[in-house]
Amino acid sequence: MDQYKTYPIILAHGIARFDELSRQLLDIDNRDALDALHYFKNIRTHLQSHGFYVRHTNVDWAGSVDERSGQLKQQIEGVLNDEELGAEQVHIIAHSMGGLDSRHMLFDNRDEGFHEKIASLTTIATPHNGSPIADSIVGGIGDLLKKLGFGEGTHDLTTEACCKFNAESEAFERECGVHFRSYAGKQKRRYVFTPLKPAWDIVHESEPEFGNDGLVSVDSARWKEEYFRKPVLDADHFNLCGWWDFSELLHLKLRGQLEGEIKAFYLCIAERLAKRFPPA
Repeated sequence: MDQYKTYPIILAHGIARFDELSRQLLDIDNRDALDALHYFKNIRTHLQSHGFYVRHTNVDWAGSVDERSGQLKQQIEGVLNDEELGAEQVHIIAHSMGGLDSRHMLFDNRDEGFHEKIASLTTIATPHNGSPIADSIVGGIGDLLKKLGFGEGTHDLTTEACCKFNAESEAFERECGVHFRSYAGKQKRRYVFTPLKPAWDIVHESEPEFGNDGLVSVDSARWKEEYFRKPVLDADHFNLCGWWDFSELLHLKLRGQLEGEIKAFYLCIAERLAKRFPPA
């Protein structure tokens, strides 16, 4: 590990990863040449070019948080068991539901002390307080989806499920020793990726006092005030993992500018972790 600035960084994606077809056809995870097609667009290669060891993970597309967190744990163990790498701990940077997968992984495996292998968890646009979008889906077609064996993760994203988990995990998370940080984004409706505009409306109607990124409100992404770091990024939910869309032209933000800002954002997170957790 001496050749890297800090412990390995694990990138954890959200529910219904939109690059699934590319992943299945091209096996894009952890392939430098195809990083521009990945959910975390060019983030891994950018961080690696600055001296960090970074790995993508892949969990069930829309499975339950229990299923997804178990798969995440197995993949992290694979990194920790790499004798050549020799890492004692890892950092997790998680987008959207990936943050909930990570929190559940820590809490559900607390008796075996798995949290001691996680130096830090950074969440980006994670709906820690649940999502009005999930509430709407579950209240509408959620039962049908569950019977079909599809979309169980949506139930774990409801405000009821997240509030229940927050209460259960609060004492553990306060004492577990993992370094927690949370970040959020928001945009005005006209700048949000067009397919997200109906979702933006639902979140705004439920939480009008907070901005949102088209799927998650700033308040839900904040998690706890002591973990939350500003500034709130001027970005929608997909922008926050490196993806530009034509709506950004409405406020004169070109592709290169947006992508550069997001890569710089992730690099800033990584550099802060390196400063706090330098090589032994």
